[in-house]
Amino acid sequence: MNFARLLFLALQIFIVSMSSMLSLSTPATAAESVITLDEATTLALQANPDIAVTLSGREVENGQVLQAGARPNPTLSGQIQDLRSQNRITSIIISQQLETAGKRDKRIAAADANIAIADADIRIAQAETSAKVYAAFYQVLAAQQAQTLATELLQIGTTSKETTAKRVLAGKVSPVEETKAKVVEAGLKVDLVNASQQLVAAKKRLISLWGKGLASAETTTFTAVGELDKLSTLPALTELAAELQNSPRIKKAGLMVIQKQAFSAIEKSKQTPDVTVSLGAQRNQELGGLTQAIIGLSIPIPLFDRNQGNLQSAKAREVQSQDEKAALENQLQAELAIAYARWQSQIEAITTYSQDILPGAQSAFDAARKGFDFGKFSFLEVLDAQRTLFQTKTQFIQTQASAHQAEAEIQSILGVTSTYKPLVGDVDKKESP
Repeated sequence: MNFARLLFLALQIFIVSMSSMLSLSTPATAAESVITLDEATTLALQANPDIAVTLSGREVENGQVLQAGARPNPTLSGQIQDLRSQNRITSIIISQQLETAGKRDKRIAAADANIAIADADIRIAQAETSAKVYAAFYQVLAAQQAQTLATELLQIGTTSKETTAKRVLAGKVSPVEETKAKVVEAGLKVDLVNASQQLVAAKKRLISLWGKGLASAETTTFTAVGELDKLSTLPALTELAAELQNSPRIKKAGLMVIQKQAFSAIEKSKQTPDVTVSLGAQRNQELGGLTQAIIGLSIPIPLFDRNQGNLQSAKAREVQSQDEKAALENQLQAELAIAYARWQSQIEAITTYSQDILPGAQSAFDAARKGFDFGKFSFLEVLDAQRTLFQTKTQFIQTQASAHQAEAEIQSILGVTSTYKPLVGDVDKKESP
Protein backbone atom coordinates (compact mmCIF):
# COMPACT_ATOMS: atom_id res chain seq x y z
CA MET A 1 0.00 0.00 0.00
CA ASN A 2 1.56 3.24 -1.13
CA PHE A 3 1.60 6.39 0.99
CA ALA A 4 -1.13 8.22 -0.99
CA ARG A 5 -3.57 5.35 -0.49
CA LEU A 6 -2.67 5.21 3.20
CA LEU A 7 -3.25 8.94 3.56
CA PHE A 8 -6.60 8.66 1.77
CA LEU A 9 -7.68 5.87 4.14
CA ALA A 10 -6.68 7.99 7.15
CA LEU A 11 -8.70 10.91 5.82
CA GLN A 12 -11.75 8.66 5.41
CA ILE A 13 -11.46 7.57 9.05
CA PHE A 14 -11.07 11.19 10.06
CA ILE A 15 -14.20 12.30 8.16
CA VAL A 16 -16.28 9.44 9.63
CA SER A 17 -15.13 10.49 13.10
CA MET A 18 -16.15 14.06 12.34
CA SER A 19 -19.63 12.93 11.34
CA SER A 20 -20.14 11.02 14.58
CA MET A 21 -18.83 14.01 16.51
CA LEU A 22 -21.74 16.18 15.39
CA SER A 23 -24.26 14.23 17.43
CA LEU A 24 -24.57 15.72 20.93
CA SER A 25 -26.85 13.08 22.44
CA THR A 26 -25.60 10.41 24.89
CA PRO A 27 -27.39 7.08 24.31
CA ALA A 28 -27.76 4.77 27.28
CA THR A 29 -25.95 1.44 27.23
CA ALA A 30 -27.80 -1.78 27.82
CA ALA A 31 -26.30 -2.10 31.31
CA GLU A 32 -27.35 1.38 32.37
CA SER A 33 -30.71 2.52 33.62
CA VAL A 34 -32.24 5.67 32.21
CA ILE A 35 -34.13 8.40 34.02
CA THR A 36 -36.19 11.35 32.86
CA LEU A 37 -36.72 14.71 34.53
CA ASP A 38 -40.20 13.73 35.70
CA GLU A 39 -38.89 10.52 37.22
CA ALA A 40 -36.04 12.33 38.95
CA THR A 41 -38.45 14.89 40.36
CA THR A 42 -40.83 12.20 41.61
CA LEU A 43 -37.99 10.39 43.39
CA ALA A 44 -36.91 13.59 45.09
CA LEU A 45 -40.41 14.60 46.18
CA GLN A 46 -40.90 11.14 47.69
CA ALA A 47 -37.62 10.78 49.56
CA ASN A 48 -35.85 14.13 49.87
CA PRO A 49 -34.64 14.65 53.48
CA ASP A 50 -35.61 18.33 53.52
CA ILE A 51 -39.20 17.48 52.64
CA ALA A 52 -39.20 14.73 55.27
CA VAL A 53 -38.20 17.29 57.90
CA THR A 54 -41.14 19.55 57.01
CA LEU A 55 -43.56 16.62 57.06
CA SER A 56 -42.33 15.73 60.55
CA GLY A 57 -42.82 19.35 61.57
CA ARG A 58 -46.43 19.10 60.42
CA GLU A 59 -46.96 16.15 62.76
CA VAL A 60 -45.50 18.18 65.61
CA GLU A 61 -48.02 20.95 64.99
CA ASN A 62 -50.87 18.41 64.89
CA GLY A 63 -50.04 17.56 68.48
CA GLN A 64 -50.02 21.24 69.39
CA VAL A 65 -53.52 21.67 67.94
CA LEU A 66 -54.74 18.79 70.09
CA GLN A 67 -53.14 20.30 73.17
CA ALA A 68 -54.49 23.79 72.44
CA GLY A 69 -58.06 22.51 72.70
CA ALA A 70 -57.55 20.88 76.08
CA ARG A 71 -59.41 22.42 79.03
CA PRO A 72 -57.86 22.93 82.50
CA ASN A 73 -57.97 19.88 84.75
CA PRO A 74 -60.09 19.99 87.91
CA THR A 75 -58.33 20.04 91.28
CA LEU A 76 -59.25 17.75 94.16
CA SER A 77 -58.12 18.84 97.60
CA GLY A 78 -58.77 17.68 101.13
CA GLN A 79 -57.81 18.82 104.60
CA ILE A 80 -58.19 17.84 108.24
CA GLN A 81 -58.35 20.37 111.04
CA ASP A 82 -57.44 19.21 114.55
CA LEU A 83 -56.25 15.66 114.76
CA ARG A 84 -58.33 14.98 117.87
CA SER A 85 -61.24 12.83 116.83
CA GLN A 86 -63.86 14.69 118.88
CA ASN A 87 -62.84 18.08 117.41
CA ARG A 88 -61.84 16.99 113.89
CA ILE A 89 -63.10 18.85 110.85
CA THR A 90 -62.62 17.02 107.56
CA SER A 91 -63.07 18.78 104.21
CA ILE A 92 -63.04 17.52 100.61
CA ILE A 93 -63.21 20.12 97.82
CA ILE A 94 -63.11 19.85 94.02
CA SER A 95 -62.20 23.02 92.09
CA GLN A 96 -62.51 23.81 88.40
CA GLN A 97 -60.86 26.71 86.60
CA LEU A 98 -63.16 28.35 84.06
CA GLU A 99 -61.30 30.12 81.27
CA THR A 100 -62.66 33.51 80.33
CA ALA A 101 -62.29 35.86 77.35
CA GLY A 102 -62.24 32.98 74.87
CA LYS A 103 -58.72 31.82 75.83
CA ARG A 104 -59.26 28.27 74.54
CA ASP A 105 -60.60 29.44 71.17
CA LYS A 106 -57.66 31.82 70.80
CA ARG A 107 -55.18 29.04 71.54
CA ILE A 108 -56.83 26.87 68.91
CA ALA A 109 -56.68 29.73 66.40
CA ALA A 110 -52.95 30.16 67.06
CA ALA A 111 -52.37 26.40 66.70
CA ASP A 112 -54.30 26.41 63.41
CA ALA A 113 -52.03 29.23 62.20
CA ASN A 114 -49.02 27.06 63.09
CA ILE A 115 -50.52 24.21 61.04
CA ALA A 116 -50.95 26.54 58.06
CA ILE A 117 -47.32 27.65 58.40
CA ALA A 118 -46.19 24.01 58.53
CA ASP A 119 -48.15 23.33 55.32
CA ALA A 120 -46.46 26.35 53.72
CA ASP A 121 -43.08 24.95 54.77
CA ILE A 122 -43.93 21.70 52.99
CA ARG A 123 -44.85 23.55 49.81
CA ILE A 124 -41.66 25.61 50.03
CA ALA A 125 -39.52 22.49 50.47
CA GLN A 126 -41.27 20.77 47.56
CA ALA A 127 -40.83 23.77 45.26
CA GLU A 128 -37.17 24.25 46.20
CA THR A 129 -36.44 20.54 45.81
CA SER A 130 -38.16 20.47 42.42
CA ALA A 131 -36.10 23.46 41.28
CA LYS A 132 -32.88 21.84 42.54
CA VAL A 133 -33.71 18.64 40.67
CA TYR A 134 -34.43 20.64 37.53
CA ALA A 135 -31.02 22.36 37.70
CA ALA A 136 -29.13 19.20 38.68
CA PHE A 137 -30.79 17.09 35.98
CA TYR A 138 -29.77 19.48 33.21
CA GLN A 139 -26.28 19.65 34.65
CA VAL A 140 -26.12 15.88 34.22
CA LEU A 141 -27.34 16.21 30.63
CA ALA A 142 -24.68 18.85 29.96
CA ALA A 143 -21.96 16.72 31.57
CA GLN A 144 -23.02 13.70 29.50
CA GLN A 145 -22.73 15.67 26.29
CA ALA A 146 -19.40 17.16 27.38
CA GLN A 147 -18.07 13.66 28.03
CA THR A 148 -19.26 12.50 24.60
CA LEU A 149 -17.46 15.41 22.95
CA ALA A 150 -14.29 14.71 24.91
CA THR A 151 -14.42 11.01 23.92
CA GLU A 152 -14.85 11.81 20.24
CA LEU A 153 -12.09 14.40 20.35
CA LEU A 154 -9.70 11.86 21.89
CA GLN A 155 -10.54 9.33 19.18
CA ILE A 156 -9.71 11.88 16.52
CA GLY A 157 -6.55 12.91 18.37
CA THR A 158 -5.44 9.28 18.45
CA THR A 159 -6.13 8.94 14.74
CA SER A 160 -4.13 12.09 14.01
CA LYS A 161 -1.21 10.80 16.05
CA GLU A 162 -1.18 7.50 14.18
CA THR A 163 -1.46 9.26 10.81
CA THR A 164 1.35 11.66 11.69
CA ALA A 165 3.55 8.75 12.78
CA LYS A 166 3.07 7.09 9.40
CA ARG A 167 3.94 10.32 7.61
CA VAL A 168 7.11 10.57 9.68
CA LEU A 169 8.07 7.03 8.69
CA ALA A 170 7.45 7.97 5.08
CA GLY A 171 9.73 10.98 5.50
CA LYS A 172 6.99 13.45 4.63
CA VAL A 173 7.01 15.44 7.89
CA SER A 174 9.44 16.16 10.70
CA PRO A 175 9.45 13.93 13.83
CA VAL A 176 8.55 17.11 15.72
CA GLU A 177 5.05 16.82 14.23
CA GLU A 178 4.67 13.37 15.78
CA THR A 179 5.79 14.69 19.16
CA LYS A 180 3.21 17.47 18.94
CA ALA A 181 0.52 14.95 18.05
CA LYS A 182 1.43 12.83 21.10
CA VAL A 183 1.27 15.89 23.36
CA VAL A 184 -2.13 16.79 21.96
CA GLU A 185 -3.38 13.23 22.54
CA ALA A 186 -2.14 13.26 26.14
CA GLY A 187 -3.94 16.54 26.76
CA LEU A 188 -7.12 15.11 25.29
CA LYS A 189 -6.91 12.14 27.65
CA VAL A 190 -6.74 14.54 30.58
CA ASP A 191 -9.74 16.41 29.20
CA LEU A 192 -11.71 13.17 29.01
CA VAL A 193 -10.81 12.25 32.59
CA ASN A 194 -11.93 15.68 33.77
CA ALA A 195 -15.18 15.42 31.81
CA SER A 196 -15.87 11.98 33.30
CA GLN A 197 -15.21 13.25 36.83
CA GLN A 198 -17.53 16.20 36.27
CA LEU A 199 -20.23 13.81 35.07
CA VAL A 200 -19.91 11.66 38.19
CA ALA A 201 -20.05 14.77 40.40
CA ALA A 202 -23.17 16.01 38.58
CA LYS A 203 -24.87 12.64 39.01
CA LYS A 204 -24.04 12.56 42.71
CA ARG A 205 -25.52 16.03 43.19
CA LEU A 206 -28.72 14.75 41.60
CA ILE A 207 -28.67 11.55 43.67
CA SER A 208 -28.27 13.53 46.89
CA LEU A 209 -31.67 15.09 46.23
CA TRP A 210 -33.20 11.61 46.23
CA GLY A 211 -31.98 10.99 49.78
CA LYS A 212 -30.08 7.86 48.78
CA GLY A 213 -26.64 9.02 49.85
CA LEU A 214 -23.35 9.05 47.93
CA ALA A 215 -21.57 6.06 49.40
CA SER A 216 -22.01 3.66 46.49
CA ALA A 217 -20.30 4.36 43.19
CA GLU A 218 -22.85 2.09 41.45
CA THR A 219 -25.57 4.65 42.05
CA THR A 220 -24.11 6.83 39.29
CA THR A 221 -24.54 4.15 36.59
CA PHE A 222 -27.59 5.74 35.03
CA THR A 223 -28.17 7.93 32.02
CA ALA A 224 -30.30 11.05 32.09
CA VAL A 225 -32.61 11.22 29.09
CA GLY A 226 -33.75 14.63 27.93
CA GLU A 227 -33.13 17.49 25.55
CA LEU A 228 -30.68 20.08 26.77
CA ASP A 229 -31.65 22.44 23.98
CA LYS A 230 -35.35 22.28 24.92
CA LEU A 231 -35.50 25.61 26.68
CA SER A 232 -38.51 27.34 28.15
CA THR A 233 -40.25 30.60 27.45
CA LEU A 234 -40.99 32.91 30.35
CA PRO A 235 -43.52 35.72 30.65
CA ALA A 236 -42.35 39.30 31.06
CA LEU A 237 -40.64 40.19 34.32
CA THR A 238 -43.62 42.29 35.40
CA GLU A 239 -45.93 39.29 35.00
CA LEU A 240 -43.60 37.06 37.00
CA ALA A 241 -43.31 39.72 39.72
CA ALA A 242 -47.09 39.77 40.00
CA GLU A 243 -47.03 36.01 40.62
CA LEU A 244 -44.80 36.48 43.64
CA GLN A 245 -47.83 37.09 45.86
CA ASN A 246 -48.84 33.48 45.19
CA SER A 247 -45.45 32.07 46.10
CA PRO A 248 -45.41 29.85 49.21
CA ARG A 249 -42.70 31.99 50.84
CA ILE A 250 -44.83 35.14 50.61
CA LYS A 251 -47.89 33.22 51.76
CA LYS A 252 -45.93 31.87 54.70
CA ALA A 253 -44.90 35.41 55.62
CA GLY A 254 -48.57 36.39 55.55
CA LEU A 255 -49.42 33.42 57.75
CA MET A 256 -46.69 34.51 60.16
CA VAL A 257 -48.51 37.83 60.53
CA ILE A 258 -51.75 35.97 61.28
CA GLN A 259 -49.91 33.78 63.78
CA LYS A 260 -48.48 36.79 65.62
CA GLN A 261 -51.94 38.38 65.69
CA ALA A 262 -53.28 35.18 67.25
CA PHE A 263 -50.52 35.29 69.89
CA SER A 264 -51.40 38.91 70.62
CA ALA A 265 -55.03 37.90 71.12
CA ILE A 266 -53.93 35.20 73.55
CA GLU A 267 -51.86 37.63 75.59
CA LYS A 268 -54.70 40.15 75.62
CA SER A 269 -57.14 37.51 76.84
CA LYS A 270 -54.81 36.77 79.75
CA GLN A 271 -55.54 40.23 81.08
CA THR A 272 -58.98 38.94 81.98
CA PRO A 273 -58.58 36.69 85.04
CA ASP A 274 -60.01 33.20 85.04
CA VAL A 275 -62.65 32.16 87.54
CA THR A 276 -62.22 29.14 89.78
CA VAL A 277 -65.32 27.54 91.26
CA SER A 278 -65.20 25.06 94.13
CA LEU A 279 -67.66 22.50 95.43
CA GLY A 280 -67.14 20.24 98.37
CA ALA A 281 -68.26 18.93 101.76
CA GLN A 282 -67.10 19.37 105.31
CA ARG A 283 -67.73 16.97 108.21
CA ASN A 284 -67.58 18.61 111.65
CA GLN A 285 -67.15 16.24 114.60
CA GLU A 286 -67.68 19.05 117.10
CA LEU A 287 -71.22 19.36 115.81
CA GLY A 288 -71.89 15.67 116.15
CA GLY A 289 -70.59 14.68 112.73
CA LEU A 290 -72.63 17.19 110.84
CA THR A 291 -71.86 17.34 107.10
CA GLN A 292 -71.88 20.78 105.55
CA ALA A 293 -71.71 21.83 101.89
CA ILE A 294 -68.88 24.06 100.71
CA ILE A 295 -69.25 26.34 97.68
CA GLY A 296 -66.42 28.64 96.71
CA LEU A 297 -65.51 31.15 94.04
CA SER A 298 -62.09 32.72 93.48
CA ILE A 299 -61.02 35.42 91.05
CA PRO A 300 -57.46 36.80 90.86
CA ILE A 301 -57.33 40.57 91.26
CA PRO A 302 -55.21 42.05 88.39
CA LEU A 303 -53.72 44.69 90.59
CA PHE A 304 -49.98 44.37 89.91
CA ASP A 305 -49.63 41.89 87.01
CA ARG A 306 -51.96 42.69 84.16
CA ASN A 307 -49.82 40.82 81.60
CA GLN A 308 -49.01 44.19 80.07
CA GLY A 309 -45.39 43.27 79.30
CA ASN A 310 -46.25 40.08 77.39
CA LEU A 311 -48.97 41.90 75.48
CA GLN A 312 -46.57 44.67 74.51
CA SER A 313 -44.02 42.11 73.28
CA ALA A 314 -46.69 40.25 71.30
CA LYS A 315 -47.82 43.45 69.63
CA ALA A 316 -44.22 44.31 68.76
CA ARG A 317 -43.74 40.84 67.23
CA GLU A 318 -46.87 41.39 65.20
CA VAL A 319 -45.46 44.60 63.75
CA GLN A 320 -42.11 42.86 63.24
CA SER A 321 -43.76 40.06 61.23
CA GLN A 322 -45.38 42.66 58.98
CA ASP A 323 -42.01 44.31 58.41
CA GLU A 324 -40.44 40.92 57.71
CA LYS A 325 -43.12 40.21 55.10
CA ALA A 326 -42.41 43.54 53.38
CA ALA A 327 -38.65 42.87 53.51
CA LEU A 328 -39.15 39.40 52.04
CA GLU A 329 -41.22 40.81 49.19
CA ASN A 330 -38.44 43.29 48.37
CA GLN A 331 -35.81 40.56 48.59
CA LEU A 332 -37.70 38.20 46.30
CA GLN A 333 -38.37 41.01 43.84
CA ALA A 334 -34.62 41.70 43.64
CA GLU A 335 -33.73 37.99 43.38
CA LEU A 336 -36.30 37.51 40.66
CA ALA A 337 -34.99 40.48 38.67
CA ILE A 338 -31.40 39.18 38.92
CA ALA A 339 -32.34 35.62 37.95
CA TYR A 340 -34.48 36.87 35.08
CA ALA A 341 -31.64 39.05 33.77
CA ARG A 342 -29.28 36.07 33.95
CA TRP A 343 -31.80 33.92 32.09
CA GLN A 344 -32.18 36.58 29.39
CA SER A 345 -28.42 36.90 28.97
CA GLN A 346 -28.05 33.14 28.57
CA ILE A 347 -30.86 33.02 26.01
CA GLU A 348 -29.15 35.81 24.06
CA ALA A 349 -25.84 33.95 24.28
CA ILE A 350 -27.49 30.77 22.99
CA THR A 351 -28.84 32.71 20.03
CA THR A 352 -25.39 34.16 19.33
CA TYR A 353 -23.78 30.72 19.51
CA SER A 354 -26.39 29.23 17.20
CA GLN A 355 -26.32 31.99 14.60
CA ASP A 356 -22.70 33.20 14.66
CA ILE A 357 -20.14 31.40 16.82
CA LEU A 358 -20.87 27.76 16.02
CA PRO A 359 -21.25 28.37 12.27
CA GLY A 360 -17.98 30.34 12.32
CA ALA A 361 -16.10 27.58 14.14
CA GLN A 362 -17.57 25.01 11.76
CA SER A 363 -16.56 27.11 8.75
CA ALA A 364 -12.99 27.46 10.07
CA PHE A 365 -12.76 23.71 10.56
CA ASP A 366 -14.13 22.99 7.08
CA ALA A 367 -11.61 25.42 5.56
CA ALA A 368 -8.73 23.82 7.45
CA ARG A 369 -9.79 20.36 6.35
CA LYS A 370 -10.03 21.44 2.70
CA GLY A 371 -6.66 23.15 2.98
CA PHE A 372 -5.20 19.93 4.32
CA ASP A 373 -6.60 18.05 1.33
CA PHE A 374 -4.66 20.41 -0.96
CA GLY A 375 -1.53 20.28 1.17
CA LYS A 376 -1.82 23.87 2.42
CA PHE A 377 -2.28 22.95 6.11
CA SER A 378 -0.69 20.37 8.34
CA PHE A 379 -2.72 17.68 10.02
CA LEU A 380 -2.15 19.35 13.40
CA GLU A 381 -3.62 22.58 12.04
CA VAL A 382 -6.73 20.65 11.10
CA LEU A 383 -6.78 19.13 14.59
CA ASP A 384 -6.44 22.58 16.16
CA ALA A 385 -9.42 23.89 14.14
CA GLN A 386 -11.38 20.79 15.07
CA ARG A 387 -10.54 21.22 18.75
CA THR A 388 -11.66 24.85 18.60
CA LEU A 389 -14.97 23.62 17.21
CA PHE A 390 -15.28 21.16 20.08
CA GLN A 391 -14.44 23.80 22.67
CA THR A 392 -17.07 26.07 21.17
CA LYS A 393 -19.64 23.29 21.36
CA THR A 394 -18.66 22.62 24.98
CA GLN A 395 -19.18 26.29 25.84
CA PHE A 396 -22.51 26.16 24.03
CA ILE A 397 -23.54 23.19 26.16
CA GLN A 398 -22.58 25.03 29.35
CA THR A 399 -24.54 28.09 28.22
CA GLN A 400 -27.62 25.94 27.72
CA ALA A 401 -27.13 24.42 31.19
CA SER A 402 -26.75 27.91 32.68
CA ALA A 403 -30.05 28.95 31.09
CA HIS A 404 -31.75 25.99 32.74
CA GLN A 405 -30.12 26.87 36.07
CA ALA A 406 -31.43 30.44 35.86
CA GLU A 407 -34.89 29.09 35.08
CA ALA A 408 -34.65 26.73 38.06
CA GLU A 409 -33.81 29.67 40.29
CA ILE A 410 -36.85 31.54 38.99
CA GLN A 411 -39.01 28.50 39.70
CA SER A 412 -37.62 28.33 43.24
CA ILE A 413 -38.33 32.03 43.86
CA LEU A 414 -41.88 31.72 42.54
CA GLY A 415 -42.39 28.44 44.34
CA VAL A 416 -43.64 26.57 41.28
CA THR A 417 -42.89 22.94 40.48
CA SER A 418 -43.94 22.90 36.80
CA THR A 419 -41.98 24.13 33.82
CA TYR A 420 -43.13 26.56 31.17
CA LYS A 421 -43.97 25.66 27.58
CA PRO A 422 -41.09 25.25 25.11
CA LEU A 423 -39.64 28.31 23.44
CA VAL A 424 -40.55 29.21 19.90
CA GLY A 425 -38.80 31.49 17.47
CA ASP A 426 -35.11 32.34 17.46
CA VAL A 427 -34.27 30.28 20.51
CA ASP A 428 -36.31 27.26 19.50
CA LYS A 429 -34.62 23.88 19.24
CA LYS A 430 -32.07 23.96 16.44
CA GLU A 431 -29.80 21.45 14.88
CA SER A 432 -26.19 21.99 15.88
CA PRO A 433 -23.87 22.84 13.05
